[in-house]
Amino acid sequence: MKKLNPPLYVILIVIIAFGTTTCGKSSDGGGGGGGGGVIVLLGDLIGFWQTSTDSFTFGNQDGKLSGSGTVGGKTGDVTNSKIDKYQFSFDLLFNDNSTKSYTGTIDESKKVIKLTTGGTTTAFNKQ
Repeated sequence: MKKLNPPLYVILIVIIAFGTTTCGKSSDGGGGGGGGGVIVLLGDLIGFWQTSTDSFTFGNQDGKLSGSGTVGGKTGDVTNSKIDKYQFSFDLLFNDNSTKSYTGTIDESKKVIKLTTGGTTTAFNKQ
C-alpha cells in the first residue's frame, strides 16, 4: 500500500472541511413555493419561547418535540409533533380537550421561531 504524500493530505483536508461547512445550508434563498429556508433541528427548538402574552416550553421526548404552551390564558401539552426539513408542526392539546394546530419555522440566529395557527403568524423569542 502506497503512503499519501503531504500535499495530498492537505487537499483531502480542504475538501472535507469545505464539505462539512456547506452541508445543511440552503443556498436557494427561498424562491417560490416552499423551497429553502433554515433547517429545523430538534435541539434548536428545546427551551423557553415567549411573546408578550404567550409562551412555549419545548423539550425532547424519545426524539420528538414535546412540552407545553400557554396561549390566550389556556395551557396545553404539545402532541403530534413533526419536524420536516424547513418547518415543524405540532398540536397543542388543552385541558378541555380542544386542540390548536401550529406550523413553525426558525430564523438563522436560532433565537426566533414563527408559529402559524389559523392563518395568524406570531414570532416567539428564545429566552
